Amino acid sequence: MQTVIANRRDFFPENSCPVALRAIHGDAVKQHAGDLTDVRHTHDFAELIIITRGGGEHWINGDVYPVSAGDVFLIQGRTEHYFTRRHDLEMYNIMFDERYLREHLENLRTLPGFNAFFLFEPTYRRRHKFKSRLHLEKEPLFPLESLLRQTEDEKKRDLPGSDLLLLSRLLEIFVVISREYSRNRNPMARSLVRLGNLISRLENEYAKDWSIGRISAITAMAPSTLLPIFKTVTGHSPIDYLLNVRLCKAAGMLTDSSDNVSAIAEKCGFRDSNYFSRQFRKKYLCSPREYRIKATRNA
Repeated sequence: MQTVIANRRDFFPENSCPVALRAIHGDAVKQHAGDLTDVRHTHDFAELIIITRGGGEHWINGDVYPVSAGDVFLIQGRTEHYFTRRHDLEMYNIMFDERYLREHLENLRTLPGFNAFFLFEPTYRRRHKFKSRLHLEKEPLFPLESLLRQTEDEKKRDLPGSDLLLLSRLLEIFVVISREYSRNRNPMARSLVRLGNLISRLENEYAKDWSIGRISAITAMAPSTLLPIFKTVTGHSPIDYLLNVRLCKAAGMLTDSSDNVSAIAEKCGFRDSNYFSRQFRKKYLCSPREYRIKATRNA
């Protein structure tokens, strides 16, 4: 079967927030323009799938998983997938640009459930045989479904600012899902929540002293197990991830505060201001003072 490639330009209007919502009600084919539900495809954006009725079988990168009402899972960019079978299926697809979220909505990384569900679960999906997915019972699914229907109605009205409202609803949905995933009692999901909690702690407690021993204790994993897992998902070791968080926080302080460079370095967890300056120059290609001057000129 040939794989169709869906491009973000076909789903996100130009000069708008890169977020879109599509609903599938029942098993009729081609329910909206660009509907690829039953067509093997991939795309250069992420897709959050929330199943509210019925079920079926979903093919993801060569593996077929049974899905049913209450299942919530993320399809990351460049992932091949489609439904091989569905019955009385009702679901919502929320498509969004992962890069946009990383650059503009970094506070989401402070939620352990967000990190576990959106970063680690897709990586572990095959190993866990889809058992670490989020499955919502009727009680938590109902308010989420109500929020999705409101969002769908807003999209149909297509009034000025609809894309901004859609983005705000998306954030609300992300927070709801993140909280629910943190409550997941599945042992495999719990292990991912511990990993998600590590990222959350690094994002929130970046000024503290960290060691590999402390990091390993949070995840209940040996360093030899933790390090390759963490690097696969984030692209960095935990210590390098922490360094990047500290530098980003410092850049924000250089722009938004009048504190001197040494004080900012210390607030961000750097005990040696010279080391801070060297690492800052590596990342931003200028010294902290030069960065502040450029930011002031561009303000």
